[in-house]
Amino acid sequence: MKQYETILGDCLEVLEDIPDESVDAVLTDPPYGTASATKVVKLDVFDHAWDQSLPIEYLNQSVRVLKPGGSLVTFTDTKKVETIWGAVEAAGLRPLQLVYWLKTNPPPQPRKNFQSAVEVGVFARKAGKINYWGGGGATPNYYQTPIAMGLDRTAHPTQKHVDVIRWLVRVCCPPGGVVLDPFGGSGTTGVAAMLEGRRSLLIERDPEYYAMMIQRLEKWAASDEVTQMSLFENVGGVK
Repeated sequence: MKQYETILGDCLEVLEDIPDESVDAVLTDPPYGTASATKVVKLDVFDHAWDQSLPIEYLNQSVRVLKPGGSLVTFTDTKKVETIWGAVEAAGLRPLQLVYWLKTNPPPQPRKNFQSAVEVGVFARKAGKINYWGGGGATPNYYQTPIAMGLDRTAHPTQKHVDVIRWLVRVCCPPGGVVLDPFGGSGTTGVAAMLEGRRSLLIERDPEYYAMMIQRLEKWAASDEVTQMSLFENVGGVK
């Protein structure tokens, strides 16, 4: 497997073809089911057809392909944490903690309300001897960065800052290991994996986002930062 593999398709179908216990970690940012189409106040930035429902079916297949003792982190809406926590547990994982992304520059709030400056994920682990833990014994469950901006910002409306995902990759996946993202989006998980000396398998069903992902991954793979890591650090053993 090269630094990254990408597949265009629905993750529920694609995951069926992935071998059992073949990935070290699952890190993903699926739709939150928060589209504003049915809300009183409609904001276009949150109004996407793919965000009308909260997917949980992918969890069963994700657990199957995850190695024993492997980790899973799935982001979700703060109001959906209890639902996702229960779904993760029902799929056969042991939910252990919530992880938080604290945004230093959250978007302005158009209503008379607090800004949304936090995103949350559920961290869980598959039964078995712990596959990998790169966080040591004093790792707080939050990471603080700005929202994605600058040259690496894509047109994807929910793009995570790459440093947040790099943090999770470092903690959850061994060097040279494989990270699976069933909702690849703009490819942030793949970029983070490359930069941290890990490999990635990304699935995305939207052709527009898939093309965006490919372009971004190719750009990063050819960048000096990744090239230098490959030359001098062997990219964590990646071939």
